[in-house]
Amino acid sequence: RSVLGLSGAHNSGTASRPRGVLFFAGPTGVGKTQLAKELAKLVFGDEQAYIRFDMSEFAAEHSADRLIGAPPGYVGHDAGGELTNAVRERPFSLLLFDEIEKAHQRILDKFLQILDDGRLTDGSGSTVYFSEAILVFTSNLGVSTPGPDGRATPAVTAAMTRQELDERVKAGVKRHFVEKLNRPELFNRLGDNVVVFNYISPAAAEGIFDLLISHVTARLRKEQGVILNIGEAARKRLLDIATADPQFGGRGIGSEIETKFVNPLARELFQRGAVQGESVTVVDVLPQDGTWKVILR
Repeated sequence: RSVLGLSGAHNSGTASRPRGVLFFAGPTGVGKTQLAKELAKLVFGDEQAYIRFDMSEFAAEHSADRLIGAPPGYVGHDAGGELTNAVRERPFSLLLFDEIEKAHQRILDKFLQILDDGRLTDGSGSTVYFSEAILVFTSNLGVSTPGPDGRATPAVTAAMTRQELDERVKAGVKRHFVEKLNRPELFNRLGDNVVVFNYISPAAAEGIFDLLISHVTARLRKEQGVILNIGEAARKRLLDIATADPQFGGRGIGSEIETKFVNPLARELFQRGAVQGESVTVVDVLPQDGTWKVILR
């Protein structure tokens, strides 16, 4: 649609919407943010075209000044805003608004003009155009719902079918904007651009595991000159541990690797005084006295 110049073509007038708008929703740790990074490199051919805003930092209403700049008469009004300055300096970019549901609802109103007309007026009165930018929002909406005691309970699970997962997450996104925030106009502007992510499959989890382990071995060789090999039995045991719970996605795999492999490996190598050029093999990973231990050969 963007290549053919048809973004916003169904609207009258000459308003130029952003090149693309995507709302990534789904479980945590499944690659929503990472996909946005890769999308920036693919479309614009430069990883520097990726600009991220952590929307948990904009939970207060007055933090809108950080995005568009303070109004005239206030301190720093001539400095501009983080968002408007970034787009003015680099109009061909992908703008990622991470965890959008954590932003104050008044700040969300700023996106109405961007999504509709592709432009935004900053605190100094200058207009910034988003017609060449891609906007990506990420969210965990629809993944959990508040229980009777106020605690979040899972609304979706890895065992659900793709259709059921898709329907529940999209319903959660719609419910948040329409019922909780009373901003149906913002949800309407997202249209059919809500992309629901699956849980990580066992095959993908194993691929992530192998990639993270390769990062560890490469870092150890670079920092200490130690060549690390992992025996098949140790790899299998560690893989089973790290990928046992798909609820936490790739971040959960990384956390398990750090706790049950990197930490005990660092202790063992530190105690034995590993020397540069030495080759060691991990033959097993075992729980021991409330912590974990790697067996090296």
